[in-house]
Amino acid sequence: MLAKKVDTLNKSVEVEAKKMRREVASMEKEVAAMRLIKEHDHRVRRTSAPRGVVNSSQSISGRSARRF
Repeated sequence: MLAKKVDTLNKSVEVEAKKMRREVASMEKEVAAMRLIKEHDHRVRRTSAPRGVVNSSQSISGRSARRF
């Protein structure tokens, strides 16, 4: 009788372990997809950002330093 209960418990532990592995795999896929989306957005923002724009505070301070 005890051996039967142990076998049942072992089977239920195996089933739970399989469920957990599936959940972990699913979460890993979601994280990978989110990383790809974030990386793609970062690339799009970087390529669409205007180049050669000078910060106005830097240009003003540079001009005032030259005057003195």
